[in-house]
Amino acid sequence: MKLILKLLILAVAVTVLSAWTFRLEMDTIYRGADASNMIEEFQAYGLNQTTMIVVGIFKVMCAIFLLLGLKFEKFVTPAAFIMGTFMLAAIYFHLSISDPLIPTAPSAMMFLSCLAIIYLDKKVSKSL
Repeated sequence: MKLILKLLILAVAVTVLSAWTFRLEMDTIYRGADASNMIEEFQAYGLNQTTMIVVGIFKVMCAIFLLLGLKFEKFVTPAAFIMGTFMLAAIYFHLSISDPLIPTAPSAMMFLSCLAIIYLDKKVSKSL
């Protein structure tokens, strides 16, 4: 169970860090509303660049805290909760503009992964 928790933490953190760093301006099939970069995607949702920057800072910080949680377990649940909240918002925005499954799926998978991280972190903490 602890291995699954660590793998989920790594998967969420690395995915978010890559999306908000070197893939920020890349055109991918996961962009909402046929946007070719993150700024266009946020604009499609009716959000401005300042909002994108704030969301990006929080997501990157949560990803870093998840990674720190591999060593300092007290960071895991709060970071996963905040990240999960952002992912739930991302699902909402994808649905609000009727995005198809492909752009919506990563947010949904990250949300479910955050829920699993919280659940497993509680289970692992109780067993110690």
